[in-house]
Amino acid sequence: LVLLAAGSAGAQARIDGIQVADGATLLFTAKAGEVSTPDGGSIHFWGYQEDNDLGGLPAGPLPQYPGPTLIIGQGSTVTINFKSDLPFGQCSSMIFPGHQVTATGGNIGLITQESCSLAQVVTYEIDASQPGTYTYYSGTQTELQIEMGLVGTIIVRPSDGEAFAYNNPATGFDHEVLFLLSSMDPYIHQQVEQGNIAAV
Repeated sequence: LVLLAAGSAGAQARIDGIQVADGATLLFTAKAGEVSTPDGGSIHFWGYQEDNDLGGLPAGPLPQYPGPTLIIGQGSTVTINFKSDLPFGQCSSMIFPGHQVTATGGNIGLITQESCSLAQVVTYEIDASQPGTYTYYSGTQTELQIEMGLVGTIIVRPSDGEAFAYNNPATGFDHEVLFLLSSMDPYIHQQVEQGNIAAV
């Protein structure tokens, strides 16, 4: 541990993610994929695919688990055009707790507007007014779709700069690390892959 600490002294660690400019429009699709496991196997999952080529990160063709990290400046407005390509005609959506969001298009869902096909686009306009670290995730069948992998993070950089957590000098830092802790139940994922969604 001492060698690790000494080796990182003075270094500036940055979170990997998509640097999203004010006024930007992103394209997201919910899709099925396979995530590799340490034992050499894989687990079926549903994830968000980012279909742009922004911030030096290549666009799709595969969904990510967890979804792409979005890095947004405080006061920015970002638009996400979202569509679902989940198997078995499953509808899906995105919600952004902690932010003011306007959703248009698609179907009216329990929590927010939903997309039920590639032809059905939902537009979410996000007002990133408060700095901090947030999650985004599916607002459709949340107990199933978050378990399946439809979750990601948003970092809103304060107007004081990227070396602060909030607009307060006491929140300054020189290293940052993002941990998103989640779990998967292989049995549930296997049932979903086989189309036994009603059994979950």
